[in-house]
Amino acid sequence: MTRTLAKIITVLITILLVSACETTRQTERGNIGATTSVPAKGDFDKIKAAEKRVGMGLTYINAQNFHRAKYHLDKALNYNPRSGNVHYALGIYFQRVREFDKSEEHFKKALKIDEKRPEYLNAFGAFLCEKGEYKKADKLFMRAIDIPTYTDVASAFYNVGFCALKQNNIERAAEYFRKSLNRDSRRPDALIEMAKIEFDKKRYERTMAYVKRFEQTKTTAESAWLGLKAAYQLKDRDAVGRYETILKERFPDSEETAEYLDSKQQWM
Repeated sequence: MTRTLAKIITVLITILLVSACETTRQTERGNIGATTSVPAKGDFDKIKAAEKRVGMGLTYINAQNFHRAKYHLDKALNYNPRSGNVHYALGIYFQRVREFDKSEEHFKKALKIDEKRPEYLNAFGAFLCEKGEYKKADKLFMRAIDIPTYTDVASAFYNVGFCALKQNNIERAAEYFRKSLNRDSRRPDALIEMAKIEFDKKRYERTMAYVKRFEQTKTTAESAWLGLKAAYQLKDRDAVGRYETILKERFPDSEETAEYLDSKQQWM
């Protein structure tokens, strides 16, 4: 799995963690559906327990502790096998451990339970994009985008752009990365992808503008290396020196730093 695909999954996990927390709050109020009732005092609430296990499972997936994640998600499935969130989380789990048949099975079950849940559509689309099923993925992303209540539509816009990029459709990729940024101007994955697109087009000032916006959130080896190369083209020796220091001191073992050191004389 590429680092960018891993970022997509991490974002989806964050979205679902928020969703699971909201569902838990709704369950506590007894208002998530006609079949949900507030348990008598002292009774075990399996629906609420399942949502809590989903949250714990996703936290462990994010930490790459897959053994503990599976333990909690199995518990969640046992408590509430009709929960879309449970199957959605299991879809993400099996995607991360690269058991794709099981991942697809659970994503489909989640959508069967709630076919209009944009988070489910977006996640399954990202899964299909990873498998190279781009047309199917695009349809799911568009369905998610068309849902007016989708609060994280920037994620779906980004995923459309990323899948376009995988197909070498640079113009469509840039179009949707910009749409993502129009909804969330600080979205780091879209910013770094736009920086790379602008660099490949030899538009170095635009590259630096995107890198600087990205750095308002964080600095990575990738952003520093891109910044160094753009600064060199702009003849900004101070920026070249700053990025050189960042690479050597903060990311000494990164691929980007190794690439810089292997060609250091070129940037002097």
